[in-house]
Amino acid sequence: MSSDKRRFPRLKTSCSIRYRVVESGGGSGAQTEAQTVNISRGGACFSSGTRLEAGTMLAIEMDLAEFESPVVALGRVAWCEPGGSGYEIGTEFWWIGWGDDGAERSIGDYVQRTMESESD
Repeated sequence: MSSDKRRFPRLKTSCSIRYRVVESGGGSGAQTEAQTVNISRGGACFSSGTRLEAGTMLAIEMDLAEFESPVVALGRVAWCEPGGSGYEIGTEFWWIGWGDDGAERSIGDYVQRTMESESD
């Protein structure tokens, strides 16, 4: 994916995530564990052994070092390509938080702070 199309900077970091496919009837599939490749305020890329179709909605939990509890998000698969030992999956966050409106901003601030400290 071309970096000039991205709205937010990406932080190349690996953290544990868990995701479930959200089905059209409101249910969800089995939980799958994966690792992020990068993350931004607007989405995340992760590696998984499971192929997912573009447009698939996911319930996501991310374990980010700076946060005491998992960050939860609803995301849409933007793309899925072969990579590593399975697939790299790009997701766009549709909702992210812990039940407050500041969560998206907190993720953006986390990415920015980490990128700045890595460049020092």
